[in-house]
Amino acid sequence: MKVRMYNVGFGDCFCLRDRKKSLLVDFGTNNSRIEGRPRREIFDVIISDLSTIKSKNLLLTHFHMDHLSGLLYMMKKKDISVDFGKIYLPDVFSKKEMSRTLVLLLLADLLKESGLPSRQVSLFALVDALLENKQNVELLSRGKLFENKYQALWPDTDVIRKETDEVYNRICEDGKFKEVMDVLLEFAEKLRLIVWSMTAEGNKPAETVEKETDLTASELTEQPEVRQKIIRAYVYEREFRRIKALPDFKKLLAWLNENQINLRQFKHKISIVFQNARDGELNLLFTGDAQPEHLKMIAENYDGLPLYEHYWCIKVPHHGTQGHYFDFSQYEPENMLISNGIHFANSKKESKELRTSPLYGGLFYIPDTHMYCSNCDCCDSYENGCSCKEADVISPAYYKDI
Repeated sequence: MKVRMYNVGFGDCFCLRDRKKSLLVDFGTNNSRIEGRPRREIFDVIISDLSTIKSKNLLLTHFHMDHLSGLLYMMKKKDISVDFGKIYLPDVFSKKEMSRTLVLLLLADLLKESGLPSRQVSLFALVDALLENKQNVELLSRGKLFENKYQALWPDTDVIRKETDEVYNRICEDGKFKEVMDVLLEFAEKLRLIVWSMTAEGNKPAETVEKETDLTASELTEQPEVRQKIIRAYVYEREFRRIKALPDFKKLLAWLNENQINLRQFKHKISIVFQNARDGELNLLFTGDAQPEHLKMIAENYDGLPLYEHYWCIKVPHHGTQGHYFDFSQYEPENMLISNGIHFANSKKESKELRTSPLYGGLFYIPDTHMYCSNCDCCDSYENGCSCKEADVISPAYYKDI
């Protein structure tokens, strides 16, 4: 067993390799250039490396571009040598009520503080790519076993539903945006059905699915191929462009910005967290970009699904930034992985709040833990040399094996 950590700047890309099957965890970056090279060159190196693996699956922790832009690039190239047997996604697609969460995710990329210079809507881009390159999808939520050796610790669908309702109801509370929110909800439901149709459950006979879900009979009467064609018409760019051109839609975005509704965090709220299904010597804990309050819930074993006492590798959440800092010292990790890089938000000015927290190094360094970082230029613990006693910096190499 080894973990290959790729240097993708301010992004995430890890490959969990063993003899039987490999799992790629995220594939993306926010940087246009990495180590002075165009990011497409870095993506091509990773794609070439992945092509040597016969059996591989992909897990996307959530839908930020720094976690999936490489996948979109790969799908655009349509290189069959790197086809995945299965793609794991956070479960925000299995129930009709989850369309409300998808509405918030769509809105998140369109706000002024989205951090996306192109205003590209990452959820829409992913679903659009999946339409062109139909995949075998499996949805993960708390407690779900996958790959015969891992278990999802997050998202908790009940918690996400409650947090969604709080924000969604606030937006709709006075009825001012009801019409445009209903239009968005209808569109989000089409996106949800597309992804759902790619799962094993979504491809069951109509009678079986109707009993197990809240979908209506009329939505399930068509065969999957026909249903896919019907749904496809609703998700092309022209439909989404029409919605964004609505006067009430523009008023909605202005209201969200004025009232500082932080929808971007919803992509973090749904982020997959997982560990080994069985306690052992090579325990892994991958945290995606999980929110600190959710990691705290997981650590406190709120529903009988505990963390282990010791971990071989812990992937630190959200590039090690201060806003997502979490103290892992009680788990005595042998290795901690921080996929960091300089982040530029909408300009050439460095985003200081997205630097690596000093709480992961210096006086706060966890004894006997080996730190693996992509880059040291964005770390607040680095001054005239690394302050961690045991550390490896991947830059300028393409990857490092742990």
